[in-house]
Amino acid sequence: MAVDMVATDSMTKNRRTLASTLRDGIFSSILCSISIVTSAAEVEMGVTAGASYTDNTFLTISPNEIDDIVWRVSPYLTVSHITPNFDANLNYRLYWFRFADLKRTTNYHTGVGSLTGKFWQNALNLEVGARRSQVLSNPTQAIPAGRLQLGSNLADRNEIYANPRLNKPLGRSTSLIADYRITERSYADSLIQEDTNHLGILELNNYRAGQGLTWALRYNWRRSEFEISAPWEYQTVGAELGFWTNAKTRLFASGGKESDILQPFDPALEDTFWEVGVAHNAGENLNFELAAGERTFGTSWRGNIAYTFRRGNTTFTYTETPTTPGLGLARNRSIFDIDGITDFVNQPGSAQRFLSSRLQWGLNLNFRRTGLALTVFDEDRSDRITPTGLPLDDQSQRGAKLNFTWRAGARTTFGANGSIVRREIDSANKSELSTAGFSVEYQLGARSSVALAYSYNEAEPLGLAVNNQNYVANVVSLLFTVTN
Repeated sequence: MAVDMVATDSMTKNRRTLASTLRDGIFSSILCSISIVTSAAEVEMGVTAGASYTDNTFLTISPNEIDDIVWRVSPYLTVSHITPNFDANLNYRLYWFRFADLKRTTNYHTGVGSLTGKFWQNALNLEVGARRSQVLSNPTQAIPAGRLQLGSNLADRNEIYANPRLNKPLGRSTSLIADYRITERSYADSLIQEDTNHLGILELNNYRAGQGLTWALRYNWRRSEFEISAPWEYQTVGAELGFWTNAKTRLFASGGKESDILQPFDPALEDTFWEVGVAHNAGENLNFELAAGERTFGTSWRGNIAYTFRRGNTTFTYTETPTTPGLGLARNRSIFDIDGITDFVNQPGSAQRFLSSRLQWGLNLNFRRTGLALTVFDEDRSDRITPTGLPLDDQSQRGAKLNFTWRAGARTTFGANGSIVRREIDSANKSELSTAGFSVEYQLGARSSVALAYSYNEAEPLGLAVNNQNYVANVVSLLFTVTN
């Protein structure tokens, strides 16, 4: 594990310095470019300030809790500039905390900035961006409650990415699709190794015909490179044949070759795969694609359903994908989070490989005065191996989150939320995390508001597990917000 996670030689340090300089340069370029177009952009800035009381600052087991009052200030900036040929977006927030009794101060930054250029009659898009977020440093330790834990189990993660995308019609019915994304990820903690992840898709199809026989040729490529650990690579190449049953529905069957996920050092196209399925596209209201078949790891299923109705929408996805921790984050953002944490079992810097079987369902309802958002997910990580090919225990994480809002009047809004996550990191680390809370916000004026919020956070070990996941924390906050 030490070899997998820790960088010590001078070459690694030099590489970190160069990568850090590159990241800073790209992020600065994004900020400068956004500032240039700010005069024509939608800009929102503001600050939230107030105090929170927590009865368990360090998230320890009873009766070892330490309470404190936490003064907090959080300025933020949001910029959005959209034109026919160029988009610029920036979302940045600073969190500053002062623990009164402990007389200690802590702060961190989160943000994402992106620039997107549109070329060749919008057939070619080029997006570059940078992101700062926080992840769990050690999944076996306490998960911070409301970001208030002093000396918390969180690590700053920095990312830069580039994503050229091409969707070009060729002739009357053929389309060429090419999509490549490279993401470089590093951490403020120098003991966590960096990684670079590549995702590539190349496809040729005749779906635009909308009738008769259908065909498609596809190539998919995924690769993770690590600062110290050996890289991992996976690829598939296949052909698809099908037909339209009507103007909106097509049946298809496909087959081809793929890499064997149990051979971590050999990405060659050695194994065969096949699947059959159905796809339906009814415009903005209902779209789905369902398929089943045989892969290198056995029977495989996948599905994607999206339905939009008058007062909301619902989505359902299920995928079975050979991947690494970094590739799992490359495209899916905020699919499920509690206080910004989106993965509850991953060890930052890990180079493990595994098969991810993930189901997720989302429901959003919007009425005149009320709104509801529900997210449910269930993920199993099987066939886990180290970069050297040693087998690891299976992991799992599953949970649900509910948010509810009610606008009681012109100035008053009530909110309630709750979540539960169960996770199994290994046989000795199984736990359940539960949260619940409510809030009331009152609009003082056109640009100011005050909010009173309460949150309950509880973690407990499951079964015979003995770990640090055993605490209860209550947080009460009074916050004032002023915007431009």
